[in-house]
Amino acid sequence: MRLYLDHLSDWAGREPESHLITADGTEPPVFAFTCPGRFGMNTISGFTYGLSLVPHPEWHLGSPELFISMDSDNSDWVLAAGYVASAWRGKERYSAGDVFDLGDPISPDESEMSVLLLFLVTDLEPEFTRIELPGGVVNLVQLYPMYESELALLQEKGAAEFLSTEDVDFHDPRRPPLNH
Repeated sequence: MRLYLDHLSDWAGREPESHLITADGTEPPVFAFTCPGRFGMNTISGFTYGLSLVPHPEWHLGSPELFISMDSDNSDWVLAAGYVASAWRGKERYSAGDVFDLGDPISPDESEMSVLLLFLVTDLEPEFTRIELPGGVVNLVQLYPMYESELALLQEKGAAEFLSTEDVDFHDPRRPPLNH
């Protein structure tokens, strides 16, 4: 984990704040690392670690870890990424287009968004998203928060077209929901 954390620290300019997501004694544990302010004041970014340590038969070119970035200073967004990493690991493939419905708002003070869409990373340099570690390659993938009411539109358009909707800032927790 040290090499992974060093990689994140180089990007963040300091060591990220660590949050243990899984219960004590869970092996391997899942952590979420928060990096406030990397994309400006009142922004939060975060990464998971521990998802990639539980194998999945569809992972051939590396194992995923999750990244999220929001225009917020609330760590709930990063903790939600940690929850997604721990709740479905070993079961889901964590591939582009996968959807994780948390059932409740991620950050209730800011937004009613309760779903996380996993897709390619748009906020990081491509060379940063592939991390070679002694245990294998880790590929970062990004989570994009969305409203449950947007699921039909996502299904109709597909993830790439949905995330390419003009004049929509998918980092804004207060953005209005897209209509179908």
